[in-house]
Amino acid sequence: YKRKDGIMVTEMIEVKPASQVKGPPRNPKRKTKAWHNAVMTYVTNSAKWAAATEYCEDRGWSFRIVTEKELGVLL
Repeated sequence: YKRKDGIMVTEMIEVKPASQVKGPPRNPKRKTKAWHNAVMTYVTNSAKWAAATEYCEDRGWSFRIVTEKELGVLL
């Protein structure tokens, strides 16, 4: 897209729920299966975001993560 100042920007955007971007609590009272799944999802996403960031940097693009908060979606 073209910014207001006329500069062309190429951007890779990943849409994720805010809960997956924030990550699970580090030391919960109980380490349930749901908590373990949230940890695994966050670790997987973090690795994907690091790879996507590197991919974009190599091409002169920008990378950002968008959640329902930025989209204005109420859940």
